[in-house]
Amino acid sequence: MKKSKLVLGSIVAGAVTGAAAMYKATVDFTKNMLYRNEIERTNVDDLDVDVIRLKNSRGLVLYGYLRKHDNAQRTLVMCHRLGENAGSLKTAAQAFEKLLPETNILLLDAAAHGTSDGYIRGFGYKDADDLEEWNNYLIEQFGEDMKIIMYGEGMGANTILNASGLGKLKNVTAIVSNGAYDNVSGYLAYHIFKKYKVTPKLSPIVMKNIFKNEAGMDIADMDTVRLVKNNMVPTIFMHSKEDADVPFRDVFELYNSNGGKAVLFPIKELHFYDMNQDDDYSKILSDFLKDNA
Repeated sequence: MKKSKLVLGSIVAGAVTGAAAMYKATVDFTKNMLYRNEIERTNVDDLDVDVIRLKNSRGLVLYGYLRKHDNAQRTLVMCHRLGENAGSLKTAAQAFEKLLPETNILLLDAAAHGTSDGYIRGFGYKDADDLEEWNNYLIEQFGEDMKIIMYGEGMGANTILNASGLGKLKNVTAIVSNGAYDNVSGYLAYHIFKKYKVTPKLSPIVMKNIFKNEAGMDIADMDTVRLVKNNMVPTIFMHSKEDADVPFRDVFELYNSNGGKAVLFPIKELHFYDMNQDDDYSKILSDFLKDNA
């Protein structure tokens, strides 16, 4: 009998220890994702850009990097992934210069990323307000006739989709969403499970409390699938099967939930610019831009 009690006690103690470890791992991981831990200056010097500084409504100085073309009638805005900065978009920017000749290109550092101010990351939601301010800046600088195309990777794509769904964008004729996630809770739970094997049933509860207490944000509201129902800007939903940041399955729910004209463009290559440009399938992107940009 004593032996049975000892075994049971060991099992219970082990379960409690395991749960405590999972809880700590979730707290540490979530805070690490929520807060910027260091400032990494953005380097886009090889693109020959003008550095633009914009103070947002929260008093943060945001950085953008503008590559101008004479007589350009349109501007491509580019937004990066969570934890990256505008420098990560350089190769994509060079590819778009071929797809969209004579187009201004503005690469953005999100708040709490790159050279921009801030230490709490917005996960594409507070960033949507900042994108609206960049949108207004472009119209003020280039005039009401300037057409705007928006391209985002990961969180950057969520920023654009959220802003459009909330009706914050003007003069935007096309959105290229590359690897957007369905919602923040699912995105972080996916990464916590990959790294620590913490069950997705536990982590969202812990994350909800951290986001509320630390940043005053309700993670339950950070749902792009819900917001894209009001996205009426023509959008191409691109996602690589090799994407290690966002689950490939997320693209289908976003595409199916989108309110306006949409094109589904799953790819097997890691990057769209790695595709064979002579292949008919690769022309889906260029055809979309010709029709909408």
